[in-house]
Amino acid sequence: MSPLKIFLVDDHKLIRDGIRAMLLGNLSFKVVGTAGSADEFFSKLEETQPDICVLDVQLPGKSGIEISEILKDKHPQIKILILTAMKDDAPVKACRSLGVEGMISKDSGKDTYLEALEALKAGRTFYAGQFTELLLKASQGKSDKLALLSEREIDFVKAFTRGLSHKEIADQLHISPRTVEVHKKNVMDKLQFKNDIDLIKFAIKEGLTSI
Repeated sequence: MSPLKIFLVDDHKLIRDGIRAMLLGNLSFKVVGTAGSADEFFSKLEETQPDICVLDVQLPGKSGIEISEILKDKHPQIKILILTAMKDDAPVKACRSLGVEGMISKDSGKDTYLEALEALKAGRTFYAGQFTELLLKASQGKSDKLALLSEREIDFVKAFTRGLSHKEIADQLHISPRTVEVHKKNVMDKLQFKNDIDLIKFAIKEGLTSI
């Protein structure tokens, strides 16, 4: 199997070089590009076609969170691992709401970086310990299954169970029809549902629809 293609975006060259060196010789991952800003990243995106983008939160111009929002809309197949040195919960909640797959501290060790990338490769999410605690606090009051979904995925479920078409959902949520399809696949995978009936029953149970 070919290694997954990784793109690194951080305004500190030392960080970019360090992660690249960390992955050198790893058969599962290959760094296909690096950038120090959002503009540089987007100028290289089509050429490199990464599977996973590793993004710093704080960047010149657009932030890592703003880049994530664009990627989730225009390139939903790309998985995202956010790096942050911030300790507050605002970026964690924002990333979770957008459906970002992973978040780790910038000062994490090699094992944590590799564990996060392996999780994303396997189709799982990975929020390092301190960020998981913040998410647990934010999800208090939600059922276990509902807590698995991002805010955007919940918005999709609400629209879907109203009987809207993919195009109508896309228009309502201001996303592309392709992103709607990705949201549905992610929701069905996370909840381990096999058909639309399971999803509708879930929405009724969780109070997400009035049908």
